[in-house]
Amino acid sequence: MRLRTLVFLLVLTVADYLLWNWSIAGGHDVLSLAAGLALLPLGTVSIAQLALAAARLLGVLLGRPSRSARARRAARSAQIERAREPVAVESERPSRRLAA
Repeated sequence: MRLRTLVFLLVLTVADYLLWNWSIAGGHDVLSLAAGLALLPLGTVSIAQLALAAARLLGVLLGRPSRSARARRAARSAQIERAREPVAVESERPSRRLAA
């Protein structure tokens, strides 16, 4: 889930909570019932998405390097291996032509 979507979900949840709280205090029974019924799934999804985002962030910070970093490391080690290989020197073969 993108950060923008997560922020939208959290703002929607807080707005629904504020609407529910206001409607209970104001005696708006139908509105408080609708906002309260919508608040349960919104709160559950918000908490779950926050937990997933935190786990994803922790995985990025502590986990494996990205694919591009692994590819760069592999290319660098291949380049080092190529540099370590002995260079094949062509042997000095005498020419088959006769010197005139």
